[in-house]
Amino acid sequence: MNLSFHDTFSLVQKSITSLQNPNNQVDKENVIEKSRKLVLRCYNALASQQELSGVQVASYLMNWDDHYTTHKFRGLYLIQTERFLQSELNEMRAKQNLQSTSQDVIDDEDIFDDETIIEENNDEEHFQVQPAGDKNNFILVNTRVDYQYRSNNLNNTCLYDFVSTFYKKKINETDIKYLSKSYTTEKRQDNQKGRPSNERFFFHKDHPQATTHLLMKYSEAHVPVLYGPQIPRQDRDDTRERYNRALLTLFVPWRNVIDLCDINQTWEDALESRKHRISAHSWKIIENIQLLHECKKDRDEHLLQVIAEAQVDNDSIDPAFLPSNQGADGEHEADDIDDLIQLIGSVDEFTAATINATKKSTENVYIRETIEAVEKVGRFNHMN
Repeated sequence: MNLSFHDTFSLVQKSITSLQNPNNQVDKENVIEKSRKLVLRCYNALASQQELSGVQVASYLMNWDDHYTTHKFRGLYLIQTERFLQSELNEMRAKQNLQSTSQDVIDDEDIFDDETIIEENNDEEHFQVQPAGDKNNFILVNTRVDYQYRSNNLNNTCLYDFVSTFYKKKINETDIKYLSKSYTTEKRQDNQKGRPSNERFFFHKDHPQATTHLLMKYSEAHVPVLYGPQIPRQDRDDTRERYNRALLTLFVPWRNVIDLCDINQTWEDALESRKHRISAHSWKIIENIQLLHECKKDRDEHLLQVIAEAQVDNDSIDPAFLPSNQGADGEHEADDIDDLIQLIGSVDEFTAATINATKKSTENVYIRETIEAVEKVGRFNHMN
């Protein structure tokens, strides 16, 4: 770091003031800790009092973001949409059972057994309270409602692409002009100057905000971020139905649950019969989801290998250092970041004793080297 003279002078002045301040001197602190705190105070002084660049000033005045990312993101509560579809399917099956007088009651362990689908949390579906068309009433809407009642021109758009590509906005005069029948495609092309206008679509007439809002296409596609429990691994039997239901919800176009799963189908059979409706782009995303799980598995297996190598005196891994869902045979079922935190914590506890043992010896070496350097100067030879 190159510092100007006035910056260097100010830094030296603050260092001397800090050393002379009795509040900053603690007898119990060792030499290394005092040095570390001095450097930290100098750094904080430089960071807080240095002059701002022109780029920083312009960014604040223009109200620009203070960070940059290669992509833009948008959240999606996937598990709540899944739960809505599951409840709709369960109601239809219950009605069918009541109407079936010539058949036996379906057994609880038959294909309608929904207990095999893991419900990770019991939160109800989230809604936003927004004003209705008359401005005196309010309605409940969310992304699922917007998707279900999208324009008929977007019938072949899946939920993932819908969240990535479109957003809801209030209708203004520009939108009405763009969507008016008299404003034809030819006129748009003739009068177009600069960047082309973003596409706009009216909601279906059954949407509660069909008269006041519309769908507008992003200038750049956003990356959907799935809130709540993530999509499970493909090869886990206990979450297979949840996995198939999640893929159908995200990547197969639908307006109601019948578009995704028939009454007499399991979610696994429904996905198998609707694979042809999933686009090539969506299949790439599905492959990446599974690849992410494989990377997590390899990561945790590597940490277990590190633990095993640290225990060279034992023939097996100490169970105390294994996460709760990780067996000594290497079978992996971790799907959550908490498992990694637990594993790292185990490694930290294993090495804490060694670090504490070497801390004092490091301090002694530092002090001894300092004394030797002072003795080599020769300025204190007259002292006994």
